[in-house]
Amino acid sequence: MQALFDKMKEYLNMDTEISFEEFDRYYKEVIDFLGKGWEGLGEEESMQMLFILDNLKSNADDRAKRRLKEMKKYKKIVERTDIWISAMMKRLHEMGLNDEEIGKRYEAIYEAV
Repeated sequence: MQALFDKMKEYLNMDTEISFEEFDRYYKEVIDFLGKGWEGLGEEESMQMLFILDNLKSNADDRAKRRLKEMKKYKKIVERTDIWISAMMKRLHEMGLNDEEIGKRYEAIYEAV
């Protein structure tokens, strides 16, 4: 989990855009990780995963709006990450966090990156 979070921080601090192949590879690593045990994530890890998913979704959405040959693939990534974002939000709510608390903690992660 920490490696995925660190990789996202690295991507966000880059001056250049990664290729579709690298984007897709990272996305698949995240989805594979979630498929193997997202329910075992603690509160902090769930917040970090929400951050990862939200950034994947927003970047895929931005790329899907461009006239790129991978436009349809990016749209699929947006759809799938949106499903996982909903699952992570539900999990965080079950852990006792409300939307305001989640928002504050998300902002803290964003500012730290």
